[in-house]
Parts: sequence; structure tokens; C-alpha cells
Amino acid sequence: MRYGFLGPETTFTHQALLQALAQHAPEPGFAGDEAVLVPFASVATAATDLLAGELDALMAPIENSVEGGVSGTLDVLAATSDITIVAEEIVPITFVLASREPMELAEVTQVASHTHAQAQVQGWLRAHVPGASVVPASSTAAAAKELAAAPVEEARGRAAICSPLAAQHFGLTVLAEGIEDTRGAQTRFVLVTRDGRIPARTGADKTTLVVQLPHNRSGALLEALHQFQTHGVNLSRIESRPTGDTLGRYSFSIDIEGHLADRRVGDALRGLRRVCPVVHFLGSYPRADGLRPATSEATSDAAYDAAHEWVVALTRQISGR
Repeated sequence: MRYGFLGPETTFTHQALLQALAQHAPEPGFAGDEAVLVPFASVATAATDLLAGELDALMAPIENSVEGGVSGTLDVLAATSDITIVAEEIVPITFVLASREPMELAEVTQVASHTHAQAQVQGWLRAHVPGASVVPASSTAAAAKELAAAPVEEARGRAAICSPLAAQHFGLTVLAEGIEDTRGAQTRFVLVTRDGRIPARTGADKTTLVVQLPHNRSGALLEALHQFQTHGVNLSRIESRPTGDTLGRYSFSIDIEGHLADRRVGDALRGLRRVCPVVHFLGSYPRADGLRPATSEATSDAAYDAAHEWVVALTRQISGR
């Protein structure tokens, strides 16, 4: 099994993948110690290799508790219906400011990191290194790796925002730790495959969809959301993303509580498919936090089965049948 991740080594995505392999290795389709881990510079590039058969699975960040959805991953997931989410992982996020050589904070003139990381430490940066310019990097680990490889003179005044693991791995000096503005931040990652496998229902599951609404129809979003409300299905995330074909056209990336095998979820998806021109089913998979959704007696599988059997019995009474 070949697994892609947003590299280089020691990114939070790398940590999420190692975490997933340790947890799921005994299950079919997970290679455990025999896995080959392949770093990529972007989720889009890794997804291309996944669809081409060069990878068996891909770990990608999808949501951060501070910044919300990760647009690069959401756009990749929305672009195809040929990949399936089979697992999710949640990784606690903490950052350090690290440099090539020891120096004072007042000497820092440039700080590099991934844009999501920058957003999570901007308050600390303004307070402690207000004069430093902030430049983007493809990942937190890439910022650390590039700084570690730079000549001493070129690295003078430069620092990277990265994980403690990345700073240690690339031999950087930690200038400050715990610099995130919001303590307890987490990032959610999803493991994606192309084999169409849907993990079995556990009772603590999540389903991810990408939905496009009918164009220029009043109440279209309300009509779509009504399918979930009617069947007692709770949404845990909904985000709009531009379709890219014209201004004003958006798709919606949605997480719902429950599994495709739940009667209430299945019926909600049937209704959604009737009223929306495009519905990409991206997977039903176990929730990383193990929380079970709160459902009423009316939305239990038993209630749906009883209602179905009642209608079937009435149908038998129709003349000519």
C-alpha cells in the first residue's frame, strides 16, 4: 500500500497518517508497517496520482477548529466522485517559532509557514515580532526544512512556524513555543481511497457530501436542507465553494451525522438526489471522536422499517395487483 500525504515528513498531515495506520493497520486495506509513505507538495498533486493508480490512499487536511475548511482539499473532493473517504483523524495543533541559529525575537525579520498556520498565530506575531514580514510556505514542515537547509548567512533573521516535531527533526532552535492564539486547536484529516469501499456502520459515523443546487431557483438551499430536517439528520459542517465555471455558482460541502446504512440517512439522501442536480457521495466512515448522534424514536431504523412495511401492506390492496 502506498499512502500520500502533504509533505515533507513531520507535517501535521504526516502525523495524522501515522496515527491512522497505527489505529487501522489490522483492518483490511491497511498495510501497517508495510506501508510506503509518499510526501507531496500539494493535495491536488497527490489526488492526481491517487486517481491515476500511483497511490492507494491519501491523507489530507479538511477542517481546522480555528480557520474552518481547508479550501484546497474541499476543492479536490468536489472535483470528482471517484474517490471515497474511509477514515478521519483529529490531531491537536501547537506551534513553535524556530530558527537556523539562536537569536533574539527582536532580530527576526521574516517568518515563513503555511497560510493556515499563519492565521492561527497572527496575534502572537503582532505582539512579539511586529516588524517581521510573513511569507507563505507549502506546509509548516516545508518552512522548517527550507530554513534548515539554508546557508547560515541567508538564514540570518529568518524563522519558521512549525510543529515541535518538525523543529526537532530538522535541527532548528526553538525561539518560542506554544505560540498559537487559541489553545486546544485541532485539525481534522481524512483518509481517501479510490476503491469505492464504504466502511461498515459503527453507530458513531459521519457522511460527507458535495451538493450543487439548481441554478437561480428561489429557496433551493432551503429545499435541500429540508431533506435533512425531515429525517432528523444533523449537519456538523456546511461550507460553500465556487464551482469555478461562472460567478455566483457554488457547491456545498456537507458533513452529516450518521451512516449511509442508517435508514434516516438513506432516505434523506434519496430526497436530496431528487431535488439537486449534482450530489457527490464522498463516504460514510467512523467518527474520530466516537460520538453517537442523538436521534428520536421516530427516526430510528425500526420506525422507518415499520413505516415501510405499512405502506407495502397497503399497496397490496390496490386493485389489479
